[in-house]
Amino acid sequence: MRFGGQRTVGSRAIMRRLDLLAPQPPLLPAADDPDRARLLEAELWGDEVLQSTTRRIIDAAFVRHPAAMESYVVDAEFPLPRSMMRLSLPLAARLLALRNEARDNAVRADLLALPGQLGRIDGWIASGLLGGEQPNAADLQIGSSIRLLMTIVDLGPLLDGRPAAQLVRYFPPINGAVKSGVLPAEWPTEAAAASAG
Repeated sequence: MRFGGQRTVGSRAIMRRLDLLAPQPPLLPAADDPDRARLLEAELWGDEVLQSTTRRIIDAAFVRHPAAMESYVVDAEFPLPRSMMRLSLPLAARLLALRNEARDNAVRADLLALPGQLGRIDGWIASGLLGGEQPNAADLQIGSSIRLLMTIVDLGPLLDGRPAAQLVRYFPPINGAVKSGVLPAEWPTEAAAASAG
């Protein structure tokens, strides 16, 4: 993101910059607030753990169904005609998966870990750290990943009704969706079994 000609990269850096430019309401508590350290830890976890999990899962879906990528950018303008862009989707999906190390074994492990990660988020919401009336930095960091995961229809049973799913209220709807049956059927089933067990 560019702020006055200066480029800022990374969601956490962007949020710090936004807090400077528009400090009310703040995205972080004051330096002497005892929740600040916990909130920063949750934000870091959302950036380094949950976001990576989310990227690998959606990359695996795009590799299996590259046309789904187009649904996420329906309103975007491209320098190429859409017909040419569509031809590049399979290659783009493979490159994203390669960059994010979205190999099948990694994605399967991510899905098995997802119920535990959602439980962690639910715990933060129950403690009042996340999910307040005004979003904080961790709400935005974690909620953006939850929002994207909720566009994958096969993951609905893992997310529906969980407190973590409430974090999407801070975000506008996403146009894109990955239809049911794109991920191997056993992956979400195994994750649901892990969630129940």
